[in-house]
Amino acid sequence: MHDTFLYERIYEALLKLCQENKLIKLNKINLAVNTDSHISENSLREHFSERNNNLLGEWTEIIIEKQDVGKLNAVIKSIEGESTNE
Repeated sequence: MHDTFLYERIYEALLKLCQENKLIKLNKINLAVNTDSHISENSLREHFSERNNNLLGEWTEIIIEKQDVGKLNAVIKSIEGESTNE
């Protein structure tokens, strides 16, 4: 299964959630992806790193659950992070 579009959709959704909630750093992410998906903790980190995005890093705990959520779908179950003081 080729997950290129799913990586980008997850990336964009996380950016949007962070903007809406004024998060500047993600400490924990819990995602559910299809059982056939190749998305992993390391590959998600790499995707963010390739975009020079500092929201996610080595400090971020990433939990990937394989479930029947449909092909090329992901569910962001939860995120935890640090917010701005605004």
